[in-house]
Amino acid sequence: MRFLVILLLSFFVGNAQEMPPVANFDAKTYQAGNQNWLLSQGKDKKIYSANNSGLLVYNGEQWSLFKVPGGSAVRSVLAIGNRVYTGSYMDFGYWEPDLQGDFNYTSLKGLFDGEIIDGEQFWHIKELDDYIVFQSLQRLYTFNKKTSTVGVLSTKGSVSNIFSVNDQVYYQVAEEGLFSIENGAQEALISNDIIKDKPLVGLCSFSENQLLAVTRDDGLFLIENQTWKPLVIDNYPLSESIYTALYLNSGELFLGTIGGGLYILNLNTSNVKHLSQPALINNTVLSLMEDSTGNIWVGLDNGLSVLYMASPFRLYTDTFGEIGTVYSSYHLNDILYLGTNQGLYYKLEDSENYSLVPGTSGQVWSLNFEQGKLYAGHDRGTFEITGATARLVWEGPGTWEVKALGNRIIQGHYNGISYLSEKVNDSIEYIKGFDLSSRNLVVESDSVVWVGHDHKGIFRLSLNKSNYEVESVKNYKVSYNEGLGLQVFLFENEVYYSTENNIYKFDVEKDKFTIDNKLAVLTEKQTRITGISEVLEDGTWWSFGYDNIYYVTKDAIESKLISRTVPLPIEYRGIAKGFENISLIDENKYLIGSNIGYISFELPLPKKNQEALVINRVESGIKGENFKAHNIDETNLSLDNEDNFVNFYFHIPNYGNLFKTKYSYRILDYSPGWSAWTTEASATLKNMPPGKFTFQVRGKLGDKITPIKSFKFSIARPWYLTNLAIALYVALLFLILFLIHKVYTSYYLRQRDKLIEDNRKRLEIEQLESQQEIMSLKNQKLEADVSAKNRELAASTMNIIKKNEFLTELKNKLQQSDNRKEVDEVISIINKNIGEKDNWNMFKEAFDNADKDFLQSVKRAHPSLTSNDLKLCAYLRLNLSSKEIAPLLNISVRSVEIKRYRLRKKMDLDREQGLSEYILTF
Repeated sequence: MRFLVILLLSFFVGNAQEMPPVANFDAKTYQAGNQNWLLSQGKDKKIYSANNSGLLVYNGEQWSLFKVPGGSAVRSVLAIGNRVYTGSYMDFGYWEPDLQGDFNYTSLKGLFDGEIIDGEQFWHIKELDDYIVFQSLQRLYTFNKKTSTVGVLSTKGSVSNIFSVNDQVYYQVAEEGLFSIENGAQEALISNDIIKDKPLVGLCSFSENQLLAVTRDDGLFLIENQTWKPLVIDNYPLSESIYTALYLNSGELFLGTIGGGLYILNLNTSNVKHLSQPALINNTVLSLMEDSTGNIWVGLDNGLSVLYMASPFRLYTDTFGEIGTVYSSYHLNDILYLGTNQGLYYKLEDSENYSLVPGTSGQVWSLNFEQGKLYAGHDRGTFEITGATARLVWEGPGTWEVKALGNRIIQGHYNGISYLSEKVNDSIEYIKGFDLSSRNLVVESDSVVWVGHDHKGIFRLSLNKSNYEVESVKNYKVSYNEGLGLQVFLFENEVYYSTENNIYKFDVEKDKFTIDNKLAVLTEKQTRITGISEVLEDGTWWSFGYDNIYYVTKDAIESKLISRTVPLPIEYRGIAKGFENISLIDENKYLIGSNIGYISFELPLPKKNQEALVINRVESGIKGENFKAHNIDETNLSLDNEDNFVNFYFHIPNYGNLFKTKYSYRILDYSPGWSAWTTEASATLKNMPPGKFTFQVRGKLGDKITPIKSFKFSIARPWYLTNLAIALYVALLFLILFLIHKVYTSYYLRQRDKLIEDNRKRLEIEQLESQQEIMSLKNQKLEADVSAKNRELAASTMNIIKKNEFLTELKNKLQQSDNRKEVDEVISIINKNIGEKDNWNMFKEAFDNADKDFLQSVKRAHPSLTSNDLKLCAYLRLNLSSKEIAPLLNISVRSVEIKRYRLRKKMDLDREQGLSEYILTF
């Protein structure tokens, strides 16, 4: 995966500069040698590097390293057609990709009739018509692509460098001068008497008849009609030792130095920019190359860097914190102002350097141009800015924002809102009636001001213009689920507020905010990171997402609102959530503040051709091990059943976008749907079942999705599901059926005998069940008899009780008679009839019939009980009260209570335990 470095800008004489984005790759990232001597790009868009460890190949996603035989360092590389030519230690040749996507090496030194000089290394490769020219320090070797022959161009001395300009090859010979190769012959161009041993590191076309020569230590020279004259450029880094150079048609000259980084000179304006660590991963530049999209690749002594020159974005990175986090910006009268957490900074249009406006140290929240004046909202109050000077026009709690209200200026600050006016009689003209922090102000009219508050919602203030008071305040609540960064704004004369999730428009008739509006519809698919948004002077509305920033503007033709996207990922514009900012600093030019400086760009963004997605490698392995590559051009790859772990590698040669390319894949008619978007440029399919499959993959750059790329493959059935195996299964099935028939016939006979035996046993069981049913009926009858006897016992007992009660009452009446003799005889008869013994015998007989084991159980539990005690237990068993027991024992109720008490004592019962309840437990 690519290793992006956002802190990309270095300093030239201590100052940061606006530069294109830079990507850095270290040796750990591409897993090869640290030095990258030469660079080339092939027609397949891949980047090829002559690396210390071999041929290093990068396709935009994956790095691959291919080693030459013997493992020597590769010093030079040139990609032409399907071949990649390289020069190394005592060898030179070419590489060609095979059907699996790997590169195979063919050495050309065997075609040479002579011998390679001991220790000879090949440092440069150039193409000249049908020839490839390999340059070592000793000789020039030529390879004829048509005849596949190798020859040598003899020189009078050591060849220090070779150049290709306008389809012509030039080379420098030490102590001899500069030569060219024309029609197979060598011709002197500039003698060494003129060059004076100045080593050339670059030679390029400067104008129609001029060549630009770049020397290592002596500056620039122009060659015209075999003349040599110096070219003086202001700010040229004469103190640096130049190792390589690259000149572009735009007039920019790139100079790679030894230990001094990379210089970019604009030969038209003499403007110079300088990149070194940490912008570049290393300060020694070994090679430079412009790719097909205009990016500049920098081969370093330790790693690789890429300058996205074709990017529409320019980054100013405050690597060492000299200006701080940019919270606001404004361009006025050829001066660009930056409001940061360290103060207000400015620079003139023709300068690269920012300076602090004196007296403005501290937090600057906003820059507002109102009524012809520029104001800075500061944590010390409000400053009026004129050129490079600032005047504190209002000192008080920190000012968030300044807005025009009628012919006056109001300012939102930490403690509410006030009119902008210097102190009059030591008083400040506060707008009374509203004292909340007012960071977000919108002036709807001379008497209506809106205030957005992150935690308390939206406020609509109706002002009394004569006495600076708020006549009424209406609060419109906002859900806490709407995220951080609430913003009220005026767009096309309508009041809106935006949150992280939604955009609401104020409905005047309903006096409420509604989500039913065009702006919400246009932005419903946006994934914003905050509610913060900006309406700029050109009428555009801007908001901020993770991978993009968004804007809404009017269509130039149809005059309707349209939504557009600017692909700028959040890692390039990081700032505290809720403080995102953007400003218009020139016509169609915008500036976004970040915590490491700012990003600028112009609209419309240049259109870029969409590169095609490529499946570059297909591997399979058994149980996820020992993967082997397959032909990527094969229309339908057939794999063995066990070879069912399949890896796909794919890429888009995307070198200029700030976006990390994302991919999604699926198995057609097999997987439930597309996989989630991911930056991983590979897919692993595990334990694939037998069958035919189509692997499909697509890529996404920003919001653009590439066409689908497909690859068909099949997994064979296991051996036990092959046609031969199935035929054997059918034959085996018939054999099994025959055996089953034989076994079934024998089994049927045994089952018949078993059935007869089972029926006999079943009849016996039925007989036993009948007997059990009879026994059950008998038991039921006995239970009925017992119940009947219990009823008889109860009836008998009640009769005895009634009889004794009656006789006792009769006896009591007779005792009141005056004739004692006759009465005593009657009483004696009555006593005989209610005698305890008779009553008890009759009761005992009935009781035994109902519950014959009760008295024995009680006696066993309490052997000390007397017969009278057992009688009382029997009566209690029937749950009789003391009043009912008294006639049975022919005693008073009081006597019964005494007997009950004594019985409790004999049974040793607790006070909490009832006697009757205890008796019933037997």
